[in-house]
Amino acid sequence: MEFNKYKLKDLTVNGKGEYGIGAPAVKYSPNLYKYLRITDIDDNGFINTNQMKSINDKNEEKYLLKANDIVFARTGNSTGKSYFYNSDDGPLVYAGFLIKFSLDPTKLNPKYLRYYTLTNEYKGWINQFSIGSTRKNINAKIFGDMVISLPPRYYQDFVVDILDSLERKVKINKQMVANLEELSQTLFKHWFVDFEFPDEDGNPYKSSGGEMIDSELGEIPSDWKVGVLSDMTEIIMGQSPKSDTYNNNKVGLPLLNGASDFKNRNIKPTKYTSAPKKIGHNLDYVFGVRATIGLVTELDGEYAIGRGAGLSKNNEENREFIYEILNQAFTYFERIGSGSVYINISSKDLKQYKLIIPSKQVLMKYHYQLEPIFSELHNRKEQITSLTNLRDTLLPKLMSGELEIPDDIEVNIDEFSI
Repeated sequence: MEFNKYKLKDLTVNGKGEYGIGAPAVKYSPNLYKYLRITDIDDNGFINTNQMKSINDKNEEKYLLKANDIVFARTGNSTGKSYFYNSDDGPLVYAGFLIKFSLDPTKLNPKYLRYYTLTNEYKGWINQFSIGSTRKNINAKIFGDMVISLPPRYYQDFVVDILDSLERKVKINKQMVANLEELSQTLFKHWFVDFEFPDEDGNPYKSSGGEMIDSELGEIPSDWKVGVLSDMTEIIMGQSPKSDTYNNNKVGLPLLNGASDFKNRNIKPTKYTSAPKKIGHNLDYVFGVRATIGLVTELDGEYAIGRGAGLSKNNEENREFIYEILNQAFTYFERIGSGSVYINISSKDLKQYKLIIPSKQVLMKYHYQLEPIFSELHNRKEQITSLTNLRDTLLPKLMSGELEIPDDIEVNIDEFSI
C-alpha cells in the first residue's frame, strides 16, 4: 500500500494552527460555554465534561470549536495530547494553551488524524521536537510542519470505521459506569446522610419517626455510633522499593507509586519492581496520598504499592460502604488542604478520620442492595479495559497498513476479535 507524506498545515482549511483564548476559567454554569483546557483532556483524547469549567468573555465565540477541528496541548507534561471535536460534548471554547487546526475533509478523513495521535510514531515525534530544557513546549509552527504519512482515502475510512466502533462501545460503557456511580452515591446519601434507610417495616427511618440521638458529628440513629476509619477497614501506606529493583521487563510486580499510575481510575503502571515492600491484592482499594490524593480504585490483581499510594484492605461485607467513605474522606482532606501547595496525607490522618458507623443490620442490608451495582460496575470497567487493549493492539497494525481485511471477513467487535 502506498503512503504519501503531508505536513499537517497542508491538510487544513487555512494552512495554519490557531492559539486559544487567554481568559480565566469560571465555575461551571449551564448558561455559559464550557471551557476546554489542557487538564480536561486525557491520554486517549477524551474529555471529562462532568468536571469542566465555564468561560465568560466577550470574545469567547471566536474560539468555539467546530466540526473537523483538532486541538493539541502545547506546553508542560501534557504537551502533544489531542482532542478531536465531538459535537456530542456540546459547544466548547478552547483555551490558550491549546492550538487548533481545522482539518479539510477533502484532503483526508479528519478522524484519521485523531487516531494517528495515539500512535507511538506520533508520541516519538512529540518527544523529539519538544523544546525547552525544563518544560516541554511546541508552538503552532512546529505542529504545522509535522509530517504525516497518509494511506489512500478508502483505507483511512476503513481504519476510522473499525476504531470508531470500538470507541463507541467504550463511550457507552463509560456512560454506564458514570450512571451506576451516581446511583451508588445517591443511595449512600439517602441511607447514611439523610438517614432514610429502610426501617424494620421498610419505611424511611428518619421521616417515619426513627429515634435519633446527639453525637459529636450531629444527630444519628440511636443504635449507631461515631468511630474512625480504622474501625471499618485496615489502612496500609505504601513504601517505595529500592530504585535498582525497578525494571520494564515485567520482572516482579507492577508498581503503583502514586495516583498518576491509576489516573481516571484506570490502572496503568509504568514500571515493575523485583523487590516490593508493600503489596496490594485483588479487590483491595488503592488511593493517592501525596500531591494528587484520592482516586479510589479497585485493584484487579497483585501490585507493589509505593509511597505515593495507600491501601484499604478488602472487606467483603462492607466494601461498598467503605468505597464511599474513602471518597468522602479524600473530599474532606482536599477541602482542608486547598491552600497548600502540596497535600500529603499521613497514615494517622486516614486511620483517625471520624465517621458515623451504622448498625451491622443496616450495613448488611446496604451490602445486599449495592452488591449488584458494584458487580455491574466491575463488569463494565473490565469491558472498557478489554476494548481499550484491543484498540491498542489493532492501532499500530491498522495505521501501518499491515492489517488489510478483505470485504468477505466480518469485524466482530462484540467478541473483541477479527
